[in-house]
Amino acid sequence: MTEVTEAELVALITELVATGQPWCENSLDGPARPPEEERIARPLAARLAEWGFEVELAGRSPQRPNVLATKRFGPGPTLVLNDHLDTYPAGPPSRWPICEGEPYAAVLADGRIYGRGTSDTRANLAALLLAARRVLDDPPSRGTLAVVLTVDEERNGSDGSCYLLDEYGLRADASITVEPTAWQDDSGGGIALAVANTGHALFDITAHGTASHIWRPDTGVNPAAFLSTALAAIVAEPVGDWPISIVGLEAGEAGMAQFTPLRARARVAAVNIGPDVAAGELLSAFYPRLAALAPDGITVDVEYVPGPTFVPGSVAVPADDPVVRAIGEAYRAVTGTPVRHYVKPAFNDTIRFRHAGISAVTFGPGDDGWAVYDESIWVDKTLLAVEVLERAVRGYFADDASDVGAAATVEAVVAG
Repeated sequence: MTEVTEAELVALITELVATGQPWCENSLDGPARPPEEERIARPLAARLAEWGFEVELAGRSPQRPNVLATKRFGPGPTLVLNDHLDTYPAGPPSRWPICEGEPYAAVLADGRIYGRGTSDTRANLAALLLAARRVLDDPPSRGTLAVVLTVDEERNGSDGSCYLLDEYGLRADASITVEPTAWQDDSGGGIALAVANTGHALFDITAHGTASHIWRPDTGVNPAAFLSTALAAIVAEPVGDWPISIVGLEAGEAGMAQFTPLRARARVAAVNIGPDVAAGELLSAFYPRLAALAPDGITVDVEYVPGPTFVPGSVAVPADDPVVRAIGEAYRAVTGTPVRHYVKPAFNDTIRFRHAGISAVTFGPGDDGWAVYDESIWVDKTLLAVEVLERAVRGYFADDASDVGAAATVEAVVAG
């Protein structure tokens, strides 16, 4: 069995970055256009079928099909390799200088490949696909491998992982989401293993006040002025250890610049939410802090942005779990060093799988930090991921401890 070459990897990443774009773009607060991941789902489904997988497309709409590809090698556990098909928006092309204004035309430079979706997550997806293909080229004698490629991950998985778990009936013993966990520091670099994730929320803070003429600010109470000071205070001293990012501000009306606004609104993202935090608990913690900062004449409302915009974190998978052990042993065999364990400060489908009781972890070559423009990924780390993932799959299926629960889950993944 030949090794995966850099040229082969770069060619696949380049193909995947371009495929389905920009129709796969999907924003947390609602996409500018309805996402259509079928433009990448269908060609990937055909490729996986050609390699020998049994493939099904399943989703709430034909335009947003999840890809489920399974291969049963024999009795034993079911392991999912997961990634997602949507990307977050590229924004104005002019802001992609390395890509020369073409965010979906991948560019190789200085050992990295640039383009929207390289790090999150087309290059991770390429690593997953190549590792899966190599496993099928020399198949093990036991277990079931399921490649699960989801839609809607950028919007917390409502039509993707949530649909598959809650409506389709997806079950598995363990899953590896191939998403960004790479690290780089003065001592070198590598790929870490995220054994848990923190959650996040997106909500709107609306302040109501009394309008005044700009020449008589003393006659009104300005909600925009209040929000600017209140949010600065919360950024400096977070509520409940949940750091916030202000992602939108709105105040004033067209044609009314001689008057202060009646209302001001801020859209805020809170992160670092643990697995035991309830949706109501978060909002009830923010409200009294804001109310205490509000002067007379200001009232405040706090509510979630419509949609699946609150996600609690996940409980860590134990160090002795078979999937954690398999990745650790594979990583040491390839690199000669132990893999770092950590809690990933971001959402991916791992959280949804973990909430469903699956031993779900994240391991992938993308940078665990999200470039707004000129997104990129190290090619050598992506090659490393291919080898580690292949070894981890084989090691997981060879581990007798991973048999727990397998008999009940293989049929569910294959049959749906």
